[in-house]
Amino acid sequence: MYSPEEAAELKRRNYRSIREMIRLSYTVGFNLLDPSRCGQVLRIWTIVLSLSSLASLYGHWQMLARYIHDIPRIGETAGTALQFLTSIAKMWYFLFAHRQIYELLRKARCHELLQKCELFERMSDLPVIKGIRQQVESTMNRYWASTRRQILIYLYSCICVTTNYFINSFVINLYRYFTKPKGSYDLMLPLPSLYPAWEHKGLEFPYYHIQMYLETCSLYICGMCAVSFDGVFIVLCLHSVGLVRSLNQMVEHATSELVPPDRRVEYLRCCIYQYQRVANFAAEVNDCFRHITFTQFLLSLFNWGLALFQMSVGLGTNSSITMIRMTMYLVAAGYQIVVYCYNGQRFATAVERGDCQRLLPGAMVRRVQGVSPPHPHDADAHEPGIPAGRVLVHANVLAHADGDGPDKWTVLPAAAERQPEIGHKVE
Repeated sequence: MYSPEEAAELKRRNYRSIREMIRLSYTVGFNLLDPSRCGQVLRIWTIVLSLSSLASLYGHWQMLARYIHDIPRIGETAGTALQFLTSIAKMWYFLFAHRQIYELLRKARCHELLQKCELFERMSDLPVIKGIRQQVESTMNRYWASTRRQILIYLYSCICVTTNYFINSFVINLYRYFTKPKGSYDLMLPLPSLYPAWEHKGLEFPYYHIQMYLETCSLYICGMCAVSFDGVFIVLCLHSVGLVRSLNQMVEHATSELVPPDRRVEYLRCCIYQYQRVANFAAEVNDCFRHITFTQFLLSLFNWGLALFQMSVGLGTNSSITMIRMTMYLVAAGYQIVVYCYNGQRFATAVERGDCQRLLPGAMVRRVQGVSPPHPHDADAHEPGIPAGRVLVHANVLAHADGDGPDKWTVLPAAAERQPEIGHKVE
């Protein structure tokens, strides 16, 4: 579909669309552009961040134990602890699924499935192909533009939340350090936690710095790991939606007058091959994200409830800081829910309502007049003795089966009676 120059330009353009996500992924130990050993050196930083965050779990546990009767405080403590534990799980999942995620993202950035589509090569002499290509390029550009918007909104939301937590704690600690005697005030760390042995050390080195380091690591991966991991899901999911829409546009022209009747069988065969590639790509994305996204969805709902509770507490105590923080937290957590639910539903809707589900099976079972007996290279043909409205469909077209013997032909009902499953092997 693309010349070498066009493919290189496309790769650069798509990289610019997601460059913030890729650069940010380096800071949490993910190299999304290089799966080699040299590119995996950043895994060491992933391990350091995750172990440091796990160590901060001690401070969260001590905070829960001391303030067990203070519901607002333990609510925020439990919510943030669950958030960074989920981020750690994502980071370790990246460690073991790095190659798979890299391959999926590479295919999306290069539009590999569209470049492999036989339709633009075998049918390049047809005038309809130029229009199809323009429609496909417009569709893919539109979904990649949507990908960039979603990633930027998500990134800025997470930056606002993490910055608010960190700056608030840093400024308050400095204020108390210069205005109150040592040991007479409580430290405020980036995330709500408590270290009893160092409680009265104040800002003394290295006790304060160790606490700040542990809690800052936890806070950082809560926001930035979410953008890196969920951003990859956004890219792959919307790219899949674009592929399905593009396939629908190809199928819509299958019965166009610009496609000669004697070329329609080959045209549909190319559409079926592309359908199988898109289905396999979507299945890989689903297998890669389905478990972690379900857990993340439940956690996001739980955090939303905690944030709403904290907002009600802030309204009761007239705490503007709590209100602002929880508002930003609701935006970030709510958008995280939208990322999975909205984009996932867009893909499901594109598949369910797509013309490839309705037109392609119907076109494959349409009778072709005047072809008798069936030839091995024909996709469908009429044979004496077959009831009206039924056809012969060659398994080599539907499932890449090898061989052209008589046992590879089967009788299928008409489209109104049965919709054959594309990709189902006929024995």
